[in-house]
Amino acid sequence: MRTSAPVIIVGAGPAGLALAYELQTRHVDYLVLERQQIGWAWRNHYDRLHLHTLKEVSGLPGWPMPEDYPSFPSALDVARYLERYAAHFSLNIQTGVTVQHASFEHGCWQIQTSQGPCAAPILVMATGIWSTPVRPQIAQQEQFAGTLIHSVDYRNPTPFRGQRVLVVGTGNSGAEIAVDLAQAGVQTSIALRSGINMVPRPRSALAMRINSFALRHLPRSIANWLLKQVRRDFSNIGLPPLPVAPIDAYPVVGYGLAEAVAHGQVQVCGALQSFTPTGMRFSDGQQHDFDAVILATGFRPTLQAVADALELDAAGWPILNHWRSTLNQQLFCLGYSYPTVEGWLQSIGRATSAVAKQIAADVQHSQQSRTCHQAAEQHKAR
Repeated sequence: MRTSAPVIIVGAGPAGLALAYELQTRHVDYLVLERQQIGWAWRNHYDRLHLHTLKEVSGLPGWPMPEDYPSFPSALDVARYLERYAAHFSLNIQTGVTVQHASFEHGCWQIQTSQGPCAAPILVMATGIWSTPVRPQIAQQEQFAGTLIHSVDYRNPTPFRGQRVLVVGTGNSGAEIAVDLAQAGVQTSIALRSGINMVPRPRSALAMRINSFALRHLPRSIANWLLKQVRRDFSNIGLPPLPVAPIDAYPVVGYGLAEAVAHGQVQVCGALQSFTPTGMRFSDGQQHDFDAVILATGFRPTLQAVADALELDAAGWPILNHWRSTLNQQLFCLGYSYPTVEGWLQSIGRATSAVAKQIAADVQHSQQSRTCHQAAEQHKAR
């Protein structure tokens, strides 16, 4: 393994690959370290998963998704695209390398990996938004006699046929898993703590670009007013909107869950209170029996290797200033923002371009400083 580079990127997912491309076009030397294989996370999701954004706005910079892909590519389609993207641009990636720890010493990152040490003045963490499953501790959890899994371990309804299943979490994954189970004839319930915002599946890539641009730049009050006009309220079937401004709520894409609830295929339950030996007790006093509970409770980024150089918010996400750590200007974190007015992949190109521009300027300044320092030393020696 190479022992040094001006820039080391940790993670060969969409953000890491896009940044590698952007640096390469700017003639900045870099190295990407990936602990698994390119596109690994996309190969390890539930079978039903497809993008919620159209392929035309989901490709990485420099190379769009193939024309023969469906409008909403599957997770496997995305994984194959990422592999082809890396090969197309001959990106400098080393797989099978786990970054264990990184410390900043004398203006340089000293990085310990499973394949030996390496060093870089600039370190970029791009380990993705699906790194570490969040498994909340629920009261009396240990007494539940049924199956308890996180959504990361869910693949399809087959193991749950003939069972009563509770899905906990009403994000896109929770909503999709509930619909997946219900459509397979599984007796399905979903726990709703506070609310859910839903939007229709997009139909036009141009409209997606225009809408996301407008909502990012309009005054907050106007953006909220516009969103209120177009987002449907499903309170009449037990799915009220979240009690926050629409601009602050990450929406569930598609009305599949609302339709399943309206047709009696999915039962809506309230917030969790505690497990029982045979099921769950809810905050409204109701109690139901379940054979399995699936926690669609999200993920947190894997940033332990640089924990000393980052400020984290209460939920474990990095606090950044233009993608830079607030504690170390030579540490970037990319791909951890989950936008509420556009798709995550849709936002990657804009973010990676901005980060690459900053890194290229940093590298150029560092090279100029080094040249000036060497010239000064040579002058002293005369």
